[in-house]
Amino acid sequence: MEELPLQCNYLALGAARIREIKAIVSKLQSCEHGGRAFQKLPRHMQRRAVSSNPRRLPRCLRDRHMREGGGNTKQSRRPRRKYRRRPSNLLQEYNRRQKEYVWLETHIWHAKRFHMRRQWGYALPDAPTCRGHRASLRAATTGCLLQVR
Repeated sequence: MEELPLQCNYLALGAARIREIKAIVSKLQSCEHGGRAFQKLPRHMQRRAVSSNPRRLPRCLRDRHMREGGGNTKQSRRPRRKYRRRPSNLLQEYNRRQKEYVWLETHIWHAKRFHMRRQWGYALPDAPTCRGHRASLRAATTGCLLQVR
């Protein structure tokens, strides 16, 4: 086994490897960490609320956060039933559903009890769903199964 030298000249060693050292330093400086903007913060400042409120980030990181697709992206929610059931909305919805096929006046009553068939530009009751046998028989005995005003 060879004996190790008693002294080491660090300056000579550094001068011989100066290119490699500079390459490593430049790589480390140019390397961007793969994390998101809020991950640059110290642990105690990282908040989940940043996803919905970017103002919780320091100003120096807000622009980067917005470029990464962050920011206040509220999804449009379906309006509450209370507002959907207002008379004007009900009429609009009723008319929208009849664009392709015209409904009979008794459409809703029949739709509950029959399979509806779309024919001749109308939505017509086709076959019973077996939900209202007694009501259908009672109507048949009085002489009427389909009623249109």
